[in-house]
Formats: sequence, C-alpha cells, structure tokens
Amino acid sequence: MNWKNDSLDKLFNPNSIAIVGASDKPDKLGALTLMALRSFDGDLYPVNPRIKKIGELKCYPTLSKIAEKVDLVMIALGPQYILPTLKECSEIGVKGAIIFSAGFKELGGIGIEHQQRVREIADAGHIAVIGPNCLGAGNCNIGLNATFFPHPTPIKGGSVAMVSQSGGVTGLMIYRAADSDLGISKFASVGNRVNIDFHDMLRYLREDPDTEVICLFIEGTEYAREMTQEIRKTTPKKPVIAFKVGKTPASRDAALSHTGSLAGNAKLYSAAIKQSGAIEVSGVGELIDTARVLNICKHRPKGRNVAVVTHTLGVALIAAQTLEQNGVKLPLPSDEVAKTIQSKLNMPVEIPIKNPVDLLAQGWADPRIFAESFELILNEKQFDAVIIVFSPNYQEGIGGGVPIKEIVEATRKVSKPVVSILASPDTRKPPGHEILEAAGIPFFSSPQRAAQALANMLKIAR
Repeated sequence: MNWKNDSLDKLFNPNSIAIVGASDKPDKLGALTLMALRSFDGDLYPVNPRIKKIGELKCYPTLSKIAEKVDLVMIALGPQYILPTLKECSEIGVKGAIIFSAGFKELGGIGIEHQQRVREIADAGHIAVIGPNCLGAGNCNIGLNATFFPHPTPIKGGSVAMVSQSGGVTGLMIYRAADSDLGISKFASVGNRVNIDFHDMLRYLREDPDTEVICLFIEGTEYAREMTQEIRKTTPKKPVIAFKVGKTPASRDAALSHTGSLAGNAKLYSAAIKQSGAIEVSGVGELIDTARVLNICKHRPKGRNVAVVTHTLGVALIAAQTLEQNGVKLPLPSDEVAKTIQSKLNMPVEIPIKNPVDLLAQGWADPRIFAESFELILNEKQFDAVIIVFSPNYQEGIGGGVPIKEIVEATRKVSKPVVSILASPDTRKPPGHEILEAAGIPFFSSPQRAAQALANMLKIAR
C-alpha cells in the first residue's frame, strides 16, 4: 500500500483545504475548525449549502463545486453524512481526509460495519483518513492545525512527531511540549484508525525529512505485529518513544469503548516494544522529557556509564538513584583524576572523590573549579555521558555562577551527551540555560526528570 505515504504527504502538506460542515456560528464544530486554521497559508474552502459566505471566505454548496484541486478535506459532520462526503472526496481526487465525529467502531455492532464501509471507500480512492472519532492532525512547521481546537498556546515547529489515539492526550502532549520549548514536526490523533494506524504513521514518519524523533501514545491496536515490525525498521534510523495504557482492567475496558481499541496483553506489548528497539515510558511528562534529550543532544551514548558532577550532593543523589534504578552504572573516576580534583578543592583533610563527584562549596563559589573538574570527568574514557548539577545564583557578584562558556567549550570537544540540572523554579529559568540547549546540553530543573530521560536515552545504547 505505497499510496498511503503519498496520500499522507498531501494530508500533512496541503496547498488547499475544504471544511465540510463549516459554520458561521462560533460554538459549532465547523466554526472552531476554521478558527484553528487561521495560521494556514494555503487556500481554504468552506462547504455548507445553507451559507453563502463565512467572513471573507466564499462558502460552497458541495465539494464538487470547488473548481480548484483540494488536497485535504476536514469533515465536521455527524456520522450519518460521512459516507456520501467521502464518496464525493473520491470522485474529485482528494487524497487526505480528517473525520472528527464519533459513532463508529467504538460502538460495536453496526458501528463496526459503518466504519468498514468508510474504509472501503477510502482505500478505493487512495484517501488517507485520520479518524474517525479524533482531534485531527497538524504540521507545526507550516502552521497547519487541522483540528477543531485552536491551540491556546503558541506551538513551536521542530523535529519531534507525535501520534496518539486520544485527542485529549494529543493536546496534553502538545501542551507539555510547549511548556518544555520542544519543537513539533507533525502530530496526529488517529482515533478509530479507519485506514491509518500506528504502523502506517511509523512508515510515513520514518521517511519524513522533518522528523527526527517519534512519540506514540497507544491504547491498543489490532495491528500490533505490524506496528512492532515498523518500529523495528524505524529505530535504526530514528528513536521511537512509546507510552502504552490499557494495562489495568478499568483502563483496558475503557480503551475499547473510547477508540474501539483492543488493549491486549500488557506484558506482551511491553516485551514487543522493547524488542523492537523503542523506549517505553510511564507517562506523558516522561515521554516529552525523553524526546527533549534525544532531540537536543547531538551525540548518542556508546554505553551506560554515567558521571554526575555537582557541588550540591543531595540533589545529585536524587539523580544518581534514579539512574541506578534504571540499570545505569556510576563507576568511580580514575585515581589520577580523583587526586587532581582533590588538589583543586584544597581542603585541610582528604575528601574522597566518588561518583557523584562532589565539589563541595568550592565548586559553587569558584566556577573555575567546577569547569575544570567537569572537563576532567568528561574526558574520562569510562564515562559514556555526564550530568552536571548546579544551584545557580540569581544575584550577580557573590559567587554561584554557572561556568556556561567553559562547559559548552569542553562539551564540543567530545562525542558524549551532557545533561544539565540547574536547581531553579520552573517559572524563572536560570540565565544561560538557552545557551546550554543551543549547544546540545538539555536543561532540567528536576533531577529525577533529567536522570530518567537520560536513562531512557541510554537504553538505546543497549
């Protein structure tokens, strides 16, 4: 079914969009869809036989009355109108469609039969369908928000793709990405998956030049084998991060009535995801954190040995414990490096240098000590990645400055990932964090989140 990639490309990169069921009443689905498309630069064609004009846009009675070619049709109608609309899409050569309405496979019985007829028409016309029973899709790099939900926060374009069955979780992923300043390439809320399922999206995104990392929220799929096969083909090229629900009795039953998903055996899913080379996470926050580390870090670790460099041991211990609970090793520095760091601290008694590498108050008061010690540890061959833990001072001139320039320079000379934990409020990020991230060093304010994300990255190396 090679046509699916071509049709999905039209859906995610349309020059023209028709909105069937467009409305001039602000509380209607068709009006919200038009509002969500306000950043789209292509041609928009509202379709509603009862309206002549919506704002400055001419409204068409049917799709066939639009003289220009239409790439994507968004259908904001009830389930009883989907079949004739999709037939019209096929007749005029539309290649992408989004169906918002519920009332299909999730109902069972006649709903399953209805969805099967929708699939037959879509497949015959080579129409890639997102939905039904979904939020929609988008391409953030071209300002396309093909949903019925105008985003309440600006969405940054980027290279992380998101695929979810749930429209609500799609929104949640987008919001957490916005909070973390993570750029999104494409997103899709696939809903009931009439003819575009996870394996189809993976096949498409694997070849998508704008996507470098793929995130999945999975309730369940009848094509679990095909999905894991496509993950296996994708992970050598691009990392795949998966969050699977439906692992408990209540969530498993709810998944079936939500998007008609067969949640399946949780242990089998987890084993298949792991064997296919994907990273399985336990929440949306962890999914976004892991995507950030994979997206920002320019290098992949070759093993699972990590060093933690700090001047505040308590915070570093949280990171160290999280790493070790995920199977990461924290070997000791070499004797030579340990003695060199001891001499820099210049303490009246010998302070053992272990891992985490604790530079005490000197490492905070004198940024030079922190920078030089970090560089020594970074160049130790036994370490595959390094975490720096620092409590930045927001008052200039009294010590506590993060040696950002020196850290960036040292990191440029090696091919290892470095993650920074700068203990700070989420509402007031410390000065210089953007310089670190531009240099490929992701910043976190939480030691646990940073360590978990790095541990997930290290799973790829295994």
